[in-house]
Amino acid sequence: MNSEARVKLIWFFLLVQVWSSWFIPFGYVTVAVNAYSLAEFLWCGGTLRGWWNEQRMWLYRRTSSFLFGFMDTILKKFGVSESAFVITAKVAEEEAAERYEKEVMEFGVESPMFLLLGTLGMLHLFCFAAAVMRLMMTSREAGGDVQKIGMQFVITGLLVVINWPLYEGMLLRKDKGKMPRTVTVKAFVLALSACTCIALS
Repeated sequence: MNSEARVKLIWFFLLVQVWSSWFIPFGYVTVAVNAYSLAEFLWCGGTLRGWWNEQRMWLYRRTSSFLFGFMDTILKKFGVSESAFVITAKVAEEEAAERYEKEVMEFGVESPMFLLLGTLGMLHLFCFAAAVMRLMMTSREAGGDVQKIGMQFVITGLLVVINWPLYEGMLLRKDKGKMPRTVTVKAFVLALSACTCIALS
């Protein structure tokens, strides 16, 4: 399934209620596509963790590369020189090589890409926490809320799970490959500002 079809499927999920009969065929397609993708990946000699990292990279590539490509195109149209930032550092340390072998994500340097991914990751986390609090506070009418926001809740939860290595790099890791503290603080402030603006609007 190409990226355009995946995006259309996700948007349909956002609009479909959980107990709707329309949920069944689209739920089946989602499960079947991912099961086939996993089976193909394992058959070619990959691992379950490698497949999960591939799903994560699919999300990160489309989030960052499209935005940076758009920005470069706009800057070219206005006659401004192309952005000259370094997306990621190319390091050849032994510790970095060990982390690569263990399939641990490498951050370590300040980068606009990491700021973007960190901000979106924190925004997903805040949205998921708000959805959980809403369901807990309205437990008497929880069935109605699950009916209304069921798929949004599932997709946001899935995004939180996909972003777990990002949260580890920002909050839990102590090695040199962790997210720089300045990037973590900026991402937290930007995500919290966005949530505050949405809540006040």
